[in-house]
Amino acid sequence: MKRRAWIQRGVARGVLATLCLASASFAAAQQKEQMIVQGDITSDRTWTPDKEYILSGAVFVRAGATLTILPGTVIKGLERSFLVIDRGAKIIAEGTPSAPIIFTSAQPPGQRSPRDWGGVWINGRAPINAPGGEEQGEAGLTGIYGGNDPNDSSGIIRYVRIEFAGFPVAPDRELNNLTLAGVGAGTLVDHVHVNRGADDGIEFFGGTVNVKYILVTGPGDDGFDWQTGWTGKAQFVVVQQDGEVDPSADRGIEADNNENDHNLLPRSNPVLYNFTLVGDPRPETGGGAGIVLRRGTAGTLRNFIVLGFKGAGLDIQGAVSQTLAQNGELVISHAIFFGNAPNFASGATTSLVERFTRIALRDPRLRDPFNLDDPDFRPADDSPALERARVASPPDDGFFEPVTFLGGVNPQNDWTKAKWVHIARE
Repeated sequence: MKRRAWIQRGVARGVLATLCLASASFAAAQQKEQMIVQGDITSDRTWTPDKEYILSGAVFVRAGATLTILPGTVIKGLERSFLVIDRGAKIIAEGTPSAPIIFTSAQPPGQRSPRDWGGVWINGRAPINAPGGEEQGEAGLTGIYGGNDPNDSSGIIRYVRIEFAGFPVAPDRELNNLTLAGVGAGTLVDHVHVNRGADDGIEFFGGTVNVKYILVTGPGDDGFDWQTGWTGKAQFVVVQQDGEVDPSADRGIEADNNENDHNLLPRSNPVLYNFTLVGDPRPETGGGAGIVLRRGTAGTLRNFIVLGFKGAGLDIQGAVSQTLAQNGELVISHAIFFGNAPNFASGATTSLVERFTRIALRDPRLRDPFNLDDPDFRPADDSPALERARVASPPDDGFFEPVTFLGGVNPQNDWTKAKWVHIARE
């Protein structure tokens, strides 16, 4: 009995010590120094994980300055705040799988929602197709972008999460969660999770930047959007719509060349491999299309899964984009469309779709793609997405990775379940 009592007292002391350590750790986390950031950053700065950085209003990193953000750092946005990286400035936001960099709302957990703050906007010097080769950002508030350097570098965005962003700055003008405006191919963008933001998840205004391992959950508008001459590449992209943010707008991809002149050059012409686009599953919310290609965009889209949109799975709008599709300059192949209403809109005519190769209208049998809290986008073992004859081999150019599956997720290595990803509704 004495031995048992001694063991029980030892266990109790161990539990107490553990609780004390946990309490101390929690207190330390709560006592992080808060740094209010506002106005212009004109010299090199480094943000570190031992502090919390609170964005207030429009924060600009000006040309010549570099903002370095270390792994594990949390940046919070107050209402109507946003971060802009000017042309000639750089952001080095390089997190790690276990210590991502997090941009989020300044509201406490449980009270966060889309439009709490404005997101991250990066301006570069790569070509765009606006007249004169330059353009002002949204409502003139986010600076000038565009230029003549396709290899321009604005820095690194890697293992980064952006949450609850996007807000209107003028009628029909909203800031996106992540905007890449005239950003060049020297910029590295990969392993980015955009969660529960208003307007678009990620939008490209021209430029040549390439992106990889992009997850967009619950965007208020389009998941993946480009215009004004984007000619970059993308691989391993997943978009899951949630119409609660905006019941009327839930396109997986919205793609333009230039809304004012559909033939302006350089023409939007990205090369995209391995996307999974999932519509909102609930009957009362969300009504958009899976892929809308319009206003003169070209492009190559291969190894896609487009599933469960209440609008068309594929819609090619306008004479210019339809002619590009007829001529082989807008290509969709090696793809599965299923459960969309309909799978092809009137702009994607039967004769046009027949020009595309390896298009299937079959259930891709993804494991749990419509789960809004803990989705599983992997193809099941018996999925047609794993049939090798359906899969296109990406270019061997140093950017694309070889694949044996359709969609954005390797069934043997689900990157969307990694620690740096976190799907939260508020």
